[in-house]
Amino acid sequence: MTQQLSRRALLQGIAAAGLPLSLLTRAATPQGAMASSYAPYDGPFNARFSGELQAQSLPIEGRLPTELRGTLYRNGPARMRLGTTEYRHWFDGDGMVQAFALADGRARHRGVLLRTPKLVEEEAAGRFLYPAFGTNFPDAHDARTPDSLNTANINLLAMKGGRELYALWEGGSALQIDPQTLAAGGFKTWSPETAGAPFSAHPRISPDGTVWSFGYMAGSGKLVVYEITPDGQLRRQSLLAAPQADMVHDFAVTTRHLVFLLMPLQYDREPKAGTSFADRFDWNAQAPMIALVVDKSDFSTRRFELPNGGVFHLGNAWEDGGTIRLSYVRHPNLAQTLRSLRILQDTREASAGPTALVEVQLDLASGRASQQKVDGMDNVEFPRFDTRRTGEKTAMSVLMQRSAAMPPAVRGFDTVLKLREGRIQRHVYGGNWIAEEHLFVPRSASARPDDGWILGTAYDWAKERTALSVFDAGNVAAGPLARIHLPYGLPLGLHGQFVQALS
Repeated sequence: MTQQLSRRALLQGIAAAGLPLSLLTRAATPQGAMASSYAPYDGPFNARFSGELQAQSLPIEGRLPTELRGTLYRNGPARMRLGTTEYRHWFDGDGMVQAFALADGRARHRGVLLRTPKLVEEEAAGRFLYPAFGTNFPDAHDARTPDSLNTANINLLAMKGGRELYALWEGGSALQIDPQTLAAGGFKTWSPETAGAPFSAHPRISPDGTVWSFGYMAGSGKLVVYEITPDGQLRRQSLLAAPQADMVHDFAVTTRHLVFLLMPLQYDREPKAGTSFADRFDWNAQAPMIALVVDKSDFSTRRFELPNGGVFHLGNAWEDGGTIRLSYVRHPNLAQTLRSLRILQDTREASAGPTALVEVQLDLASGRASQQKVDGMDNVEFPRFDTRRTGEKTAMSVLMQRSAAMPPAVRGFDTVLKLREGRIQRHVYGGNWIAEEHLFVPRSASARPDDGWILGTAYDWAKERTALSVFDAGNVAAGPLARIHLPYGLPLGLHGQFVQALS
């Protein structure tokens, strides 16, 4: 069932939803005393951070390839404390965008805390005013619109060759930012009907430049979908009926379809007073995952059932005859995973168990669905692929993995791996490193799948310093070609995009 999206239909969908309107109400119970924080996630970034970091001519260990030219942009939660208030979940922090500019074998860095309307208002007040994903306050303000809560802290979308850049949340609008200064502009309105509507943190860009995106509204059973032209104009929008769409972080596209994996993470419409949005989810271990396949031509839908499981991130998808093939990272219980990402020592919980990379087949003719785990791909997350081939068959993926050597008390990953046609190459950072998402950068637009580099940041928690590593994509196991050292530590972020330098 689909319907063309009208302003009335969209507002009705949001009014029926728990996100983001569920965050608009204040807590009725006290927050309690602030506890000690988990230093790798928010320690160095609150005590001595003024809002902007900048370093020129960064020291480089090894040799940075001179032909690697462009900017790696990264985004993530940064500020966790303001005045007497403190966030309690990693996803809550105000967004900070990092820009690593690489050219002619040299590197420089700029990091800017995004001055969203929320941040400006709260800085003037000297404290956090609004509830967040995993934190509520006893005297929190009611938000006027979903974008009153918008931290712009998850990912980035680059359009028009990088001349336009957007910082992405997922409960509200994309935030325009200047690609050079990283200064925040206004919220993007794709159409009058979708002003302030949720816009995914994981849009997908097809090889022809078309941008596909969506938004979810917890408790509504609806998804908003967007088709945006390469020059940034909204071509189509629609409101889809979608079961189990209470949290949908990512999706995949093929040449003819959109694919949503809808997990049995159920939102409580009548939660206990004072609970945060993250506390309002329950896991149904008996329900299947639903694969919702959407035809791009008319937005008609089909449903397939997969074994019970949770998901944050999908890899690429493509069509092989009449079969859709895709991969995703399976979580045993996403409600528990969300609770384990709290950053305070006294409230964090153990994870629900190991994640695994899973490959899925959806047979469009028979309606059958199947999946199988990929050997050797346990304890992984953040799958990336060659985005030149979005929606087309790809042979290589880049993921992060947690080795057995990481201390149990330290969340995160210490290994980058490349998977190609069943063969795995790994580099283990070791020591005190927490490695973040890494991504593939091709040598040229026509380069073969692993002709290029893999880039990613890592944080040394003992030294409170961040470094950017550059690997030869064809030989990850040899270690980095270059490691760029920053004179400071950066907050552990979420996602990034590389924009090639304009010729």
